[in-house]
Amino acid sequence: MERGTMTRRRWPRWAGLLLSLALVAAACGDGDSEATTTTGEAEPVTTEAAATVPGLVEEGKLLVVTTGNFPPFTMINEDSGANEGYSIDLAQEVADRLGLELELPTVDFVAEMEGLASGLYDIADSGIWPNTERQEAGFVFSRPMTSTGIIAQVRAEDEDSAGFANVTGLIIGGIQGSSQEKHVLDNEAELGYAEYLGFQGAAEALTGLLQGRVDLLVQDSLVAGFAAVQNDELSVAGPTILAHPLSFTYQTGNEGKRDAIDVVINEMIADGAVARIQQKWFGRCIPIPDDINAVEPYTTLPEGDCGTTSGDVAAGPAVVPGLVEEGKLLVVTTGNFPPFTMINEDSGANEGYSIDLAQEVADRLGLELELPTVDFVAEMEGLASGLYDIADSGIWPNTERQEAGFVFSRPMTSTGIIAQVRAEDEDSAGFANVTGLIIGGIQGSSQEKHVLDNEAELGYAEYLGFQGAAEALTGLLQGRVDLLVQDSLVAGFAAVQNDELSVAGPTILAHPLSFTYQTGNEGKRDAIDVVINEMIADGTVARIQQKWFDRCIPIPDDINQGEPYTTMPEGDC
Repeated sequence: MERGTMTRRRWPRWAGLLLSLALVAAACGDGDSEATTTTGEAEPVTTEAAATVPGLVEEGKLLVVTTGNFPPFTMINEDSGANEGYSIDLAQEVADRLGLELELPTVDFVAEMEGLASGLYDIADSGIWPNTERQEAGFVFSRPMTSTGIIAQVRAEDEDSAGFANVTGLIIGGIQGSSQEKHVLDNEAELGYAEYLGFQGAAEALTGLLQGRVDLLVQDSLVAGFAAVQNDELSVAGPTILAHPLSFTYQTGNEGKRDAIDVVINEMIADGAVARIQQKWFGRCIPIPDDINAVEPYTTLPEGDCGTTSGDVAAGPAVVPGLVEEGKLLVVTTGNFPPFTMINEDSGANEGYSIDLAQEVADRLGLELELPTVDFVAEMEGLASGLYDIADSGIWPNTERQEAGFVFSRPMTSTGIIAQVRAEDEDSAGFANVTGLIIGGIQGSSQEKHVLDNEAELGYAEYLGFQGAAEALTGLLQGRVDLLVQDSLVAGFAAVQNDELSVAGPTILAHPLSFTYQTGNEGKRDAIDVVINEMIADGTVARIQQKWFDRCIPIPDDINQGEPYTTMPEGDC
């Protein structure tokens, strides 16, 4: 569930580059084929959208402070070190739609609210209750994004106890500065408990409970339910009390910022994004109050596939036959083929178009995503040996791979082949004429195979194979090769990121890109194809394409379809 912070550059002279490269529906193939295009150049989403959010602390960024210690709203992934959770996914989706870079400072809850009040952050987002005291204390709130209540978190052996129906003489614990803490402190005489202990965060509070330092914790009901699902030594007891909304929190005076972001939140509620994120973290949809002062009962559910609205807070995995490890989806990538897969320098997380697609598939199936990272040759060899469920580094389902023991998902985008060159060579002929040139490419790639299979016809002087995209681009910039044979989307992304790079000549050999499976795993492929088709139909693929390519890319209807490709994913393209 890794979600690294993506740094998106502004779009200078390359604003329309990905548009022209990605429209392989027309420009690739026979020289006499007539080009077809969609309207205009790619819009610089980052600049225009960000300009609609007033009062950002840092231009081009959305600073969302959290505790990293309030699961499932915010928590630190032990393996990746990334901050993840319901609140984090909501914040990431908002930032993506606004074309902003998300930053996630992590502090304790008291410092979170103090820092927000001091103007250090744009939003505080750790499952915050917009109660009257906070409204009067200098904070304003977004429209609600879920609802919750207060419940007693107990040790499993105490799950039949009365909870907050009777806490007389008990030692109660809670999180310092929380609304739950305030409730028990404000009602000490009425509740009649013996003592209250405040803990710095949820992890410390749960440890105190398991160690017997307190008899129960006053907890957010969603947090308590999540903790009980994750740990068999924990449970909940008694009634849920004080139902309330949860919202993003802003410093007073930032109502304009709040209102601009509320537009996006309302879109997310209406188009199914909030429902999908709720299903991921809670296993069901949670009612959303219409405003922060709405009183229970809350009956409004977000739009989208809400499945059941009752039962445990835990999503069970769907039936996917042939998984390598039960409950997991093992998707092998190179981490070295941007924008499909790349390692974020700051977080160390694997991210990209392929990674976001794989994460969405895993989330919808209730599976844990694991992302082994190897070079491309080892990726395909490991898949053929049954080590992984899927290979996913922008793979072309060509005839040779179909005959070599692989099967493929329905396509999820399309691309072509183009010459990646140094910026000073952008007016060269590219693959219209490579006679006498030294060509480079990625070992084992379809692009490499094309130039090796057509060596005599192309007439180049020498071919050098590199382990991955980063090594190939370094070789090009060092002058070891005259050009690279590249995937057109990869080449365009590289040119946007580095002013020393460009592309040259025609785009050739339009083709689909798909998830790749070991032969014999057609059942697994078919089960996951159902989810991919849902993602194409409900706008998810369009949103992920907009995030990484700044536009929608045509999707072939099947892996053997010839060009031109004219089918766009549903959604805002």
